[in-house]
Amino acid sequence: MNFRPPGGAAAFWDARYDHPNHVYGYKPNDFLAQNEILLRRGSRVLCIGDGEGRNGVWLAERGHRVTTVDISAVAVGKARALAAERGVQVEALVGDLETWVHTEAAQGPWDAVVSIFCHLPADIRGGISQALVGLMAPSGKLLLEAYTPAQLQLGTGGPSEESVLLNRERVQQDWAGLVLDIHLVERRIFEGMAHQGLSSVVQVLGQKP
Repeated sequence: MNFRPPGGAAAFWDARYDHPNHVYGYKPNDFLAQNEILLRRGSRVLCIGDGEGRNGVWLAERGHRVTTVDISAVAVGKARALAAERGVQVEALVGDLETWVHTEAAQGPWDAVVSIFCHLPADIRGGISQALVGLMAPSGKLLLEAYTPAQLQLGTGGPSEESVLLNRERVQQDWAGLVLDIHLVERRIFEGMAHQGLSSVVQVLGQKP
C-alpha cells in the first residue's frame, strides 16, 4: 500500500490487484531472497503491505511461520490462493496498518518484520513503524526495501508522491530503536508488470537490541 488516493486506499488497491495475473509477479523480492539467510529457521515473520503474497508465501516455503497483512481484500484473496497452490500455510489478513498494529492479531513477539515497497502516508508511517518495533522480539530483524525520492526521475515503478518515498533520514526516524544498516542503491528491478527497470531504492537491515 502506498498513499491515500481519492475514494480510499482499499478501493484503489482492490482495483489495482483486480487482474488475472499477479501485478508484482510471483517471485520473491531480490533483496529479501538475498537476506532471508539472516532469519533462523521457523521464525515468526510479519510481512506488511504484502499484496498478493509473493514474499510471504516464499518465506513460508522456506520454513517460516508467516503472517501477511494488506489493505486490499482482493490482494489477500490472491495471497491465500497462492499459498494453497504452493502447499504452504500462511496467515493472510486484510487490515489497515494504522489500526491493525494495535489489534490482538498484531501482537508479537515477531522474530522479523518484512517491508517490501510498502510506502505509507508520511503522517502515519512513523507511528506504525514504532508500534512494530515494540512488537518485535529481542534480536528481531527488519528487512526493508523501498523507493527513494530519486525514483521520481526514473519512473520505473512506485508512488508519485515524494512524501511516501524513503531516504536514510526517514528510515532512521521511523525505525528508531533498531540498529540499522542502510544502503542507497540503484539496481534493475523486474517484478511483474509494475516494477520494471533501473530503480533507486533504500535497502535496510535492522535488528532490535
